[in-house]
Amino acid sequence: MSDTNAQPQYSEIGRRLAAIRQAESQMSQKEWAEKHSFGVTQYNNWEKGVRRIAVDEAERLCNLYGLSLDFIYRGNISGVSDKIKNLL
Repeated sequence: MSDTNAQPQYSEIGRRLAAIRQAESQMSQKEWAEKHSFGVTQYNNWEKGVRRIAVDEAERLCNLYGLSLDFIYRGNISGVSDKIKNLL
């Protein structure tokens, strides 16, 4: 029997992705996904922590917004803007 109250496996990564989106725009998940050529459902699953963002897509966000993979995947906030930190 599965635990229906369990947190999604990648919830912390999803929380960081949401912080990036909210710090860098006023866009909805749908608008953000479309802007970055991500599937809307795919991006929603990333933010919810149901799925983990693939490295190539994470690298694209890193290059666009001056972030590191260490921040997205591991939560290392070195070099992250205060705007993003405040949303975490």
